[in-house]
Amino acid sequence: MTVVELLSEQINAIDGLRHPPAFNPQYKIWKDTTKRILEDNFNEEYVSMFLRAGPNRFARSSQEQYSMFNQKLDEQKQLLEGFIEQHKRFNQEKEVKISNISALESYQFHPEILFVSKQLLQDGHYAQSIEEAFKRVIKEVKSIIMVKSGENLDGDKAMNRTFGSETQEPLVRFNKLETDGDRDEQKGMMFLFKGIVGIRNRKVHDNILLSDPQRAIEYLSLASLLMRLLDEFGLNRNEKD
Repeated sequence: MTVVELLSEQINAIDGLRHPPAFNPQYKIWKDTTKRILEDNFNEEYVSMFLRAGPNRFARSSQEQYSMFNQKLDEQKQLLEGFIEQHKRFNQEKEVKISNISALESYQFHPEILFVSKQLLQDGHYAQSIEEAFKRVIKEVKSIIMVKSGENLDGDKAMNRTFGSETQEPLVRFNKLETDGDRDEQKGMMFLFKGIVGIRNRKVHDNILLSDPQRAIEYLSLASLLMRLLDEFGLNRNEKD
């Protein structure tokens, strides 16, 4: 489904949410679903406008709270309709072509990321291109673990084993680990790698829709950075001693 179809479904569901009590469980589910759609297709300003919609005052009675609830729904409906119009206008006035995006032209992606993601990106399968890029990074981490320790790990466990330095000697280290600054850098790098596990899992299990090619390129740039870090430090090629 397109983002317009998804948001249209959310708009059509609004009237069914207007039953008491105010801010009922069905509304909360609807709000969280809508927020997720906006997060993956628009920038943070759109999400913030959606969440802030409605009166901003304390209700003195349950009746007043229910009235405020309906005002919030009305304003959120208007915003979603506006978001759809903006999305349509953008796509009508300026078709985004991957070959014309300066980041793709100027940034040299890691060859392995290009291999698994470039065609998907050019065909408009943005979420899948990100998923494949992150899977390629994770596969490389798992390969390093197997070479260095013989263990077969995946996900968070793989990242903890490879980069964690608080209770073990990490399989991959990015500095001498002698100072607090060294240890902070190592931890920061570990969290970068752990982050892609969470993003990959979300996109795989929740079937996330992503229609912004620029956002996809930013995710692929992160994957390229992580692959280059593994090239440099992963198998002791240039590991700092």
